[in-house]
Order: sequence, then structure tokens, then C-alpha cells
Amino acid sequence: MTTRFIFVLIIIFLFFSCSKQELLSERELWKSLNISNYTMTQQISCYCFPEDFVLPKTIVVENDIIKTINGFNPSQTIGFESFYSINEIFQFIDSKLDKEPEFYDIEYNKEYGFPNYIWFDMSTMIADEEIGYYITEFKISE
Repeated sequence: MTTRFIFVLIIIFLFFSCSKQELLSERELWKSLNISNYTMTQQISCYCFPEDFVLPKTIVVENDIIKTINGFNPSQTIGFESFYSINEIFQFIDSKLDKEPEFYDIEYNKEYGFPNYIWFDMSTMIADEEIGYYITEFKISE
């Protein structure tokens, strides 16, 4: 009886000593913060052409929609449909995981919960089909 009581006290202590970030999954943390206006630098890593496609891009997101890429309307950017808002990155991750990649790696921002690095290799037997994204310089906008 005493052992159970002590165990319950320890569990209660651990529960209340954890921060919100520690209790929520990364995606839940991102959603709970309700961030829809922000800027970020996004870089795609792939065997893609032209070379400009894989250079880092400054992306402005308003109301969860990409408004500009490097200061221009997204449609003026080569391969604009391959750049994503954070919520779209989560959807991209889901779509890739549904296809059961042979290898993947995802790292999350501890403060906000968004993925700051993702890498998918759908088939290790196929060359040059890997794709990765880096998200840096994240700033919340008004």
C-alpha cells in the first residue's frame, strides 16, 4: 500500500513538474501556439535543377499562406509549389510516412514544435530521389 502511494506521488510530481512543451508532442505544441504569421528561411536539399532551386529562400507566411518567397509572389519563384508553410510541412511529412520510406529523419524545434529538419529516402536502391528540408531563422510576425 505504501509503495503504491509513493509511486502515485512520484507520478503526480513528475506530471506537474513538466512544462507544457515537454507534455505535448511537437505537432500538438505547434498547433497549441496558433502561429499563423511568421517568416522563415527554408532550404530544399535534393538533386534538383536549376541550382537556384536549392538555395535558401526567405518565406513570409500570413494566415498560414505563403505570401512571398525572397520578396516575390510565390508564382515567380522556380519550383514554388515545393515550398511549404509549417502546416503544409506537417502534411508533407504525413504523406511521406504513409508511403513507408526506407529511411527518414526528422528534428523538431524545441520552442515551437515545428520540424526544422526533415529527410526522406523512399528507396535506398534508387539514386537521387531523396529530399530534405531545413527551416531556420524562424520569427513570429504580427
